[in-house]
Amino acid sequence: MAKDPTLEIYLKKMSAYGDITAKSMFGGYGVYFEGKMFALFAEDILYFKVDGESRSYFESKKQKPFVYFGKPGKPNVMSYYTIPKSAWKSRTSLIPWIELAVQSSKRAAKKNKDSSRR
Repeated sequence: MAKDPTLEIYLKKMSAYGDITAKSMFGGYGVYFEGKMFALFAEDILYFKVDGESRSYFESKKQKPFVYFGKPGKPNVMSYYTIPKSAWKSRTSLIPWIELAVQSSKRAAKKNKDSSRR
């Protein structure tokens, strides 16, 4: 289990989807389902994995990406976005967002596997 109380709340709500775990990384946590990272918890915010197929949906719902600053003055935009606060109100509203992120993580894993074969 995670040591952050806010993350624990998120994990409990997402448990309806299945066995979801979190691992500490770089000052935050990676959130996993079936061994694939589908979410990122940083600065008390949970971000869900997006890719070319799902990014526009998140953006159409006015969700924001996770951005960190590496080199001074240079923001790095990651492929993880917030979800609407209303999604956390019920299992039926949360599960589709989790599924989008899990599918994005599976596509990314497949893409990485395919590119390593070349």
